[in-house]
Amino acid sequence: MADTVEELRGEIERLRAVLEQIEAWSRAYPLSVFPKPDYKRVQAVLGAAAMTLDVIRADCMRHVVEEVGRMARVALDHDR
Repeated sequence: MADTVEELRGEIERLRAVLEQIEAWSRAYPLSVFPKPDYKRVQAVLGAAAMTLDVIRADCMRHVVEEVGRMARVALDHDR
């Protein structure tokens, strides 16, 4: 039983480390350093270049979700 408890503690610590990494990453772009852009102006500038803000937003979100997914896969596949 002691081995099981220690294994579970290790698992909790490992998963907690991944959650702490994700939480820290969520604070990487504070508004004090990276203020919100004027989206109407951005849309106008991008439109002049035949681009859309939706494409850029999707690419940024894809990057974020892929990285969080990678973190989760590493955590979940650790001992499997």
